[in-house]
Order: sequence, then structure tokens, then C-alpha cells
Amino acid sequence: MKQSRTLRKTETTGCLAMTLIAAWTAVAGAAEADTTRGDPEERPWIFVTGEKIEGLRSLEEVRSGIREGHAAELWKQLVAKVEEEMKQEPIAPGEGNRNFHVVATTANRITDAALVALITSERRYADAALRQIEALFDPEQWPEWADKAHIQVGLKADLRHGQLARALGMAYDWLHGSLTDDERRRFLEGLDRCAVRPFKAGVEAGEHWVNRHSNWMTCIVGGFGILGMALGPDHPDSTWLVELARPRMERYMGIFGPEGEFNESVQYSGSTMYVVDYFLAERYASSGKKNPLEQYGLSDHCRWYMYSTVPPGRVLGFGDPAPDMPPVVTHLCAVASALRDPMIQWFYLQYADLVLPTHHRRALELLWYDPIIEAQSPHGRLPLGRAYHNQAEILTSRSSWDPEGTTSVVYAKAAQEDYHGHADWGQVCIDGYGERLIVDLGSPPGYPRSHKERYYNYQQRGHNVLVFGTNETGGIPLGRARRGKILNAEFDDQRGGAWTMDLSEAYGEGRHVLRRVVHLLPRVAVVLDEAKLVAREPINLRWHTIAPAEPDGEGRFMVRRDKATLACRAQRLDGEAELRLDRHEYQPPYDKDRLGNPYTQRHEPFVEIETEDDHCRILSAFCVFGPDEQAQPWQEVADGWSIDTPEGPVQILVKEDRLAVDNTTTQHAWRIQLRAPE
Repeated sequence: MKQSRTLRKTETTGCLAMTLIAAWTAVAGAAEADTTRGDPEERPWIFVTGEKIEGLRSLEEVRSGIREGHAAELWKQLVAKVEEEMKQEPIAPGEGNRNFHVVATTANRITDAALVALITSERRYADAALRQIEALFDPEQWPEWADKAHIQVGLKADLRHGQLARALGMAYDWLHGSLTDDERRRFLEGLDRCAVRPFKAGVEAGEHWVNRHSNWMTCIVGGFGILGMALGPDHPDSTWLVELARPRMERYMGIFGPEGEFNESVQYSGSTMYVVDYFLAERYASSGKKNPLEQYGLSDHCRWYMYSTVPPGRVLGFGDPAPDMPPVVTHLCAVASALRDPMIQWFYLQYADLVLPTHHRRALELLWYDPIIEAQSPHGRLPLGRAYHNQAEILTSRSSWDPEGTTSVVYAKAAQEDYHGHADWGQVCIDGYGERLIVDLGSPPGYPRSHKERYYNYQQRGHNVLVFGTNETGGIPLGRARRGKILNAEFDDQRGGAWTMDLSEAYGEGRHVLRRVVHLLPRVAVVLDEAKLVAREPINLRWHTIAPAEPDGEGRFMVRRDKATLACRAQRLDGEAELRLDRHEYQPPYDKDRLGNPYTQRHEPFVEIETEDDHCRILSAFCVFGPDEQAQPWQEVADGWSIDTPEGPVQILVKEDRLAVDNTTTQHAWRIQLRAPE
């Protein structure tokens, strides 16, 4: 490895930095392929090569590939975007906040213009990229790169530095041949002042992102690793940046569960794009000597992400941040290509147009899309239901793999993520015909970093779960120590899914709690909650509905949307309980975002069941009806409830020792043997 220049540069940064550098160099090992390229004539070398190298995509291949098919459409969209942005002033937040949206939009503007400049060899596109880059280096236009919320907690480098470092690294590589010596000098000086120095200060301070296995590491450390690969011999710290990143990014791959589960909320799992960025950059910067994507494989994780995405293109809303985010799939075309996986290609193509502009990195999508991979639907190839037993222990059951809309999807979780989670052990949600019906509220926008448990979004009582007792944190506070578990789960493409979650450990203090869920295809969901408590205490269960739904005297209520109507019924089976419609409201001082801005009250509705006892057995039933179907109410029959559906009547039977959900016409049924909480 090339070390001497790095060590000379860092002699002035103190003993701590020297110790860290020595450790990083030892971990990296001399046998590793050198990913700091040395010959400027070889450029470009980040995600595209100047000369053809086996297994890597050359610039001429990119130019040839954009003449037809999906790649031609991507190219058309990319050029149109860049042309429109060339008419606009550079993005300059001034004294405003450098939040994710502002920085991602800026980063995309730079990389998009830089790639168009590389492909067309037209200087005007290079000038467009340089205008935005020079604005970034201007302290009047960008007095700071960091998010104000991160500065408030004393960070010297943050996510925004990582976002911009990776974008500027790509731009430096792609623009290299069109830059004058003076432009290149100013580019390097700006990078050193605004990016590398804050990064080194953060490393020396031991900031949490240096070793914490979250998206902060992949964004910041991985981003600066890409910058180091891109700079090569042009910057004295490039080798150090690469050697810092490599062992951490390699160790980070251990966060994925044995079935591909992610250690953060589903929404945040879109940050695997940073993982793909880094390892593909490493492959290209090593002239194809390494193929980390093939080595580590992301096939299982992509399957997990597919199961965690519901029609018409929305990831499961558990935890942070918003409950209705589209999937992040741009990087999955690169994974599909690396793994030659037709179902990942299908998933990418289905949802590529839904990716948010901030996450839609068109330049990389154009370079990564591989038309040779033929898309293949998971219909008939992947089961309709799946349980994952690691991290949040997510379960999903759907009536089909139709990406636009399917009759119903039931999804739940037994545990809590390591990061970006809520106190939502046991959460259950229901979608129908592509619409959210029984919902997760997500986090408040610009969510706070302290006292989270005081905001109802994070609390147990902000979710569709049992809550015992009364306290200011809405039940059990956030905490990784407690977790529920999937006791058993069974899925069948004809009948649907049935599972039991043992939530006793999550509730603790001698409480024994079981939640059983049955999804009878194509439209019925049943939830049976049973709890045995040490002493008499308040018991509360809320079903959060996408629209207000007033229960009648028998516990029935209707949730109506544009396409779907959900017929619901909830009732305590072993005693009295009160059922009513209510709404949430932020209460001061916990009604402001992290910068002190007041929230707009959303007044999310919920149907609440309240009682007080040392035990409970609550039955909740749901049936999805479509836009051309007459929604029917649940009716009481002997030992249970019944509802008329387009497939025939469905009956729920509850005895002390069994739960049965039957469609007498189709003969599809679930019969669950019950055991009371011990």
C-alpha cells in the first residue's frame, strides 16, 4: 500500500491520529488490492473506465448503450434535467439549514452535470457542474456544510459532508480531463478546506460515525473512501481516506441479519445505496481486481426489501421517518447486474420512477443499468408471505405480487430495530388496493433527538398495540433491551398467513402477552390479543385509521378511502370495555422539531378500546372491500362473528382453546390452537 505520503501529511495531526492511521493500515493489510489509482491518463475510473477493462463498463460502452431502450430514456431524462438546471442559479442555502433535501439536491446537480459533460465532451456541461461546485466552496453561499441540528450537538463532520464528498469525488474524476490546471487546483483546495479537514477533525475527536454501524458510517466514512479513490495521486490524504474506509465498510456488512434483515427501520435501509456506492467504486478503482458485491452478496437483503415494500410502491412505515415513503431502488439496478438477478431487476424497473428526486441519482442509474438482465416477476417464484426472525422480526402477507395494487396486505413486527425504531413491539398494519387503512403514524417531521418517548409518534400508545398502565411516556419507553419474538408463523399461497407474537419480554414486569394474527386471503385479517397481568391496571388498545371511523354500539366501524373500504370490529371478549373515536395532539413542550419550530397538529384519528383488569382477551376483525364492492358489516353469530365477502361468507370462531377463520365457500381456513398466556 502507498503509505509514505499519507504519514508525512498527518504528522501534524497529533498522536491520536497517528495511532489510528497505524491501526487502519494494519487492518487493511498489504495484500489488499490497491484502490488508489495512480495514472491520471487512466481516467475516468469511478463507475466507468476510460479504456475497456474486463468486467467493467467503459465510456464508449456507455455512449453506445444510451442509443436505445430503457437506457435511452434515462439519458433523455438526465440531459433534460441538466439543461433545465443550467438555467437556474446555483443552490446556496446561505444562513438556511443544510438539511438532507438541500444537500442531496445539490449533490445530484453536480454529478448529473459532470456525467453529461463526460459523455458529450461539451464544456458547457462541465461549466454547469463547476458553477455549483464553486458555490459550495464559497463561505458566503455555503458558510457551513453541516446540518444545523448536527452542529448543535458539536459534530465537526456529519452526514452532509459524506453526501457531498462522494458527489465531489465522482465529479472530480469525471471532469478531470476537461479541467484546467487552475480549476483543478481550486477544486482540490476547496475539497481540502471544506471536506477533508472537517472529516479529519471528526475522526480525531472520535465522533460516533467513525465506528457506529449505522447509515452515518456508510454515508460519511464510505463517502470519503470514494473521495480518496477518486482523488488518487492528486491529494496527499487519498490513501489514508481509502485505508480508513475499507476495514470499516467490510465490517459493516456484518450488520445484515442471516436472512438479509437490516439493523435500522425499513425506510433507512435505503441507505444501502451508500454500501453499493462504496463497493462498486472499490471494484472500479482496483481495475476490476476486486468484486465486493459478488463477495458479500445482497440478494437476501434485496428479498427482504421486496417483502418490506407494498403496492403501489411504499416501504413499510415502521419506525423513522415517514409512513408512506417510496422505495429507494436506483442502486438496485447495480445489484441486479452484479448478481445477475432478474427479480431484483424487476423490482428496480417497477419502482424506479417513484424514487424521490433527492434519492434519484440519475447519473449513477444510467451507468449502472444493465439491459442484459431480463426482468422476472416474483409471481409464482416467491411465496406471498414471509417471516423474518432477526432485527425487528418483520412479517408480511399479501394477496398477490401485483406491484400496482393487491386486495390486501397485512404486515407486522415483533421486535425493535437497533436504530431508528419506535416503541412498537407487536405493531400490525393493513393496506387494501394500494391504500393505507390501519396505519403506522411514522415520526414527526424533523423529529427530535432527545426525549423522543414524549412524542406520541414514538410511544406505544401511538401504535396499534396493547398498552398497560398510565404514564407520561405512553407505556413502555423506547429501549433496545426489551423485545418481542415470533413464536410461530405459517404461510400458504392459497390461504394466507397466520402467526403468533410473544410480547411478554417487551412488556416485562410479570406480564404475559400474546398477539395472534390471521390473514385469510384475499381480504380478511383477524387479531386476537390475550394478556395476563400481575395486578389490575388500565388496559388500552388503539387502532390507528387513515381516516376517522366512528364505532357503533357493537364495536363496528368503517374506514373509507378512494379505492378501499375496511369493515372493522373490535371487542373485548372476557369483560366490559369502552370503545370510542379519538385523535392525537402534540402537547407542549413536546410539540416542536429539533430546531424549535412548532409542529402543525395532524390530529391523527384512532379507535380506542379501554378497560381495567388483570387480564384481557380482545378480538379485532377487518375485511377489505374494493371500489366496486359493497362493504358489509361484521355480524355476530354463535361463538363469533361473520361477514359476507365476494368470495363467500367468512366466519370467525373463538373458543378457549382455538381460533378458527373459515370461508365456507372456498374451503380455505385457518384453525389455530390457543394456549393462554402463562
